[in-house]
Amino acid sequence: MTAMNLGDSNLKYVNTSRPQLVHTDSKQSITASDDYYSLTSEGSSNDDRTTVPRYETPPMHMQHDNKDAAQSEATIPTIKPVRQKEMSGNGNEKPAGTAVEGHTIKRKPISSSSSEGTIIRRPISEVSPPTPGVDDTPYIQFAIDQLTRDEEVVGPRRQSNGSEPPYPVERIIPNQYRDPRIRKPTIQRPMDHPQSSTTDDILLHAEPTSETFIHPKLRFVPRPLRTSSLGILICCCLLMVAALAFCGAYPLRRNGLYDYDGTGTSRYFVFQYLPQLLASIIVIWLLIIQSALHRIYPFVALASGHGTKNSGVLYDANLFPNNYLIPNLSHLQHGGPWLAVWSLTFWIALFTVPLQSCLFQTRYYAVNGAWRWTTVQPIAWLLFALYILLILGLCALLLRFARGETGLKWDPTSLADIMAIFHCSNILNDFERSEIETPVDRPLKDIRLGYWRNSRQEGETFYCVGDEKAPPHRYSLERGKMRPANDQPFLDLEAQRPTKSTYDTFRGNVHNPSLRYRWVPWFLRDTFVVAWIVIAFVLLIAFLVVSFVNDAVQTGFLPQLPSPTTRDGFSPADFLYSFMPSLLGMILFLAWQPIDSYFRSLQPFASLSGPRGSPAEQSLLIDYTACLPFEVTFRALVNRHYKVAWISFIGIMSITLPVLTGGIFTAQFMPSTQEVLTAASMPGYHALLVFVIIYVLSFLAIFPTRKRYLPHDISTLGELVSFFYQSPLLAEAAFKEPISKTDLVTRLLSTPPDEKMSPRYAFGVYLGLDGKEHLGIDRLERPGYGEMLVDIR
Repeated sequence: MTAMNLGDSNLKYVNTSRPQLVHTDSKQSITASDDYYSLTSEGSSNDDRTTVPRYETPPMHMQHDNKDAAQSEATIPTIKPVRQKEMSGNGNEKPAGTAVEGHTIKRKPISSSSSEGTIIRRPISEVSPPTPGVDDTPYIQFAIDQLTRDEEVVGPRRQSNGSEPPYPVERIIPNQYRDPRIRKPTIQRPMDHPQSSTTDDILLHAEPTSETFIHPKLRFVPRPLRTSSLGILICCCLLMVAALAFCGAYPLRRNGLYDYDGTGTSRYFVFQYLPQLLASIIVIWLLIIQSALHRIYPFVALASGHGTKNSGVLYDANLFPNNYLIPNLSHLQHGGPWLAVWSLTFWIALFTVPLQSCLFQTRYYAVNGAWRWTTVQPIAWLLFALYILLILGLCALLLRFARGETGLKWDPTSLADIMAIFHCSNILNDFERSEIETPVDRPLKDIRLGYWRNSRQEGETFYCVGDEKAPPHRYSLERGKMRPANDQPFLDLEAQRPTKSTYDTFRGNVHNPSLRYRWVPWFLRDTFVVAWIVIAFVLLIAFLVVSFVNDAVQTGFLPQLPSPTTRDGFSPADFLYSFMPSLLGMILFLAWQPIDSYFRSLQPFASLSGPRGSPAEQSLLIDYTACLPFEVTFRALVNRHYKVAWISFIGIMSITLPVLTGGIFTAQFMPSTQEVLTAASMPGYHALLVFVIIYVLSFLAIFPTRKRYLPHDISTLGELVSFFYQSPLLAEAAFKEPISKTDLVTRLLSTPPDEKMSPRYAFGVYLGLDGKEHLGIDRLERPGYGEMLVDIR
């Protein structure tokens, strides 16, 4: 306390044997003054001191507690007079000292050139001992930077001497983190009059006057949603409608379609398997369209600029479908009624496969004296209406994207694409500490995707998600505090003491394994996976027992429902044993799709969570969620992601379940018993048995390993951004305004300048651009830095 109270005192040396203490009030910051950090050499003079610039503490840092000030003056120790000179043991004179209640304040030696009244500065050792071998220059620069930056908030400082030059301060950011496009903050020179606020440095929405190679029109549409692709699908649906109309009208005039020649024949395949097989192809096509719509909808909504407080799209709109069993109408709350209507249309279209399986039945025509295949009239015209509804939905979708207003340069299919879009965003501070939160949610605000410009840089245009009329994002350290190179607590540079901050709690959470590995989709948790396996194997055993005990499937069984076919071709027994098995198979097919989707989307994080990280082509650039069927299987095999390859293969293979189950059972007249029994076509039944066994055994492969566990969900855009909002990757040139997807891929696969090897990336604890530790994505190792912490235990 004694040493600290002397900070407001000046000791003057006078030509008397009695020292005098003069107390003066000062508003100058010891932290920002060179008096605190250095001692003047013996040859310095008073004249030299008057030219030293001293910076004042801004009003917000001044202390106004008069009570404390009075107490400080009252506690100044009494200074006792002592002799001016003392003799050392060897007969030499020693500089005189002043005793302060047991302490001695050493006087600075007075040179011959010094005049009377030389100011003796307080030694730095009495305030805080310097750290040996540590250069204090960055700390001094940072302190002055913080004091001068406060002027932007509380106004200009007190008028100063015009001879004082401004201190040239630069932000302390490593060179490899700097983005050459981001302006450095300007240090304002003290002015005699109050200056205007600096809040006019904001982002403004920009529309390029003409399309250029660097700034193309934001009209990119993914291939499944382009006019050509949707047009082909519409033509296929029209052909299906025409075929249904023919099959519905022709049997009414010609006594059926064709003669029945038994099971296991080519004619049986055409009438019992081909209709649902063609319908399943259209359904898979619709799944691809649905996936593309979910992937780009958040960006389309942000680019439209309609409505207010649209940032909820970042936190609520899923980037991939996570449930096909019920229609997804969540888009209604984000201004996307057209997508909600399409989702309902798509969900209704899923019933076309079970309905197609019972489209044709056999009927005995007395005129011909034979059994003939005929069309079930109610089913045919119901399918006709469903496909007409589907065609209308596809036409509406085609018109919606024919204009090409998507706000996209290319299809954002990978982590690298999303990082490039948020590279210059000024909303990244909204995600502070969101990497350990679940769910990730923030207050709503008005944001937009498109081209932007800085109000102070008219000629520069860049592409990102931004908040209009808000300041641009700048990478900064905590206000008034700085984290040293060692792992010490944050230091308050004014008080020179460690401070307690919520960052300590946040840092503990970042290193907490229970938070790092706490999330996985509910249906992939160990308990549920075990339950799925048990249920699947129990049903498989029951299926095998029913199939082979007493040969009930081959010899036939009583349908327990009326089996005769009406004039419209409808048979209750045939409908039950065609529609219900196919519907059950469709449920199994749709139930596997979320598993497939999550393993595709989790694979980049699984690659990044490896102990040695992963190259960009196997992590940041993976786009499995946008791959076509069988394409993802092939690419995963090439990348040695065998679990993804197998699960994606089962995802497309399982479509055979509704196709086969819908055509196996038919009502047959048994001459031996003179009864109508429901029997199975054994070739199709044997094929079904193989696919069911493969499907059930595949549940053993869906156990997620430790590296697929994350702090929170990754199904929304905001949840993905939370893992890199402070990553130094955002300041790298690879993500700075790529012209195209090819340009971005080329940059990431190229070796950076001054480096010998391509970087590897990882998911773990990294040092962010704000100087704090965060949990997310960064380089595994940077030149001059150690490896990031990947495996948290």
